[in-house]
Amino acid sequence: MAFYLNTDKSLENYRNLVNSKYFVDKTLILEDLNERIGTSDKYVCVTRPRRFGKSSIADMLGAYYGKEQASRDIFDHLKISQKLGYEKHLNQYHIITISFNEICETGDDYASYIGMIRENIKRDIARKYPHIKVEEYFNLSSMLRDTKDKFIFIFDEWDYIFNNNLF
Repeated sequence: MAFYLNTDKSLENYRNLVNSKYFVDKTLILEDLNERIGTSDKYVCVTRPRRFGKSSIADMLGAYYGKEQASRDIFDHLKISQKLGYEKHLNQYHIITISFNEICETGDDYASYIGMIRENIKRDIARKYPHIKVEEYFNLSSMLRDTKDKFIFIFDEWDYIFNNNLF
């Protein structure tokens, strides 16, 4: 079981959202993001007040870009499917999704919390890529580089641990 790499949580959440009575198609955001892939503008931070759909956007990103799950049946009927680059990026990347409101029951400080996340990502990578030996790498970046694959990181609820004074 993967903790962060290529989980199906985003796809399930987005599928439920698309099938809801009051769904609003915001997939044109993907057109702008698709243009940023492979450029120096590839890092994007979406900041909005609470209840403005940031988690829904994060789920959309995971569902659209995620390589391990087929989501064409969802997106072929949405606005993004009419745009250039739609098929080029659909289900083409490994996704590492971290929601910072999922607090581990062990560890009582920020460093141990981030360390737990880092170790679980390493474990996920080692399971997916058996030739990767975790102990041989200085850092996570070099591990990911040695897979020769492309990854998209999605961070959700990144401010949760600070807003709630957890550590």
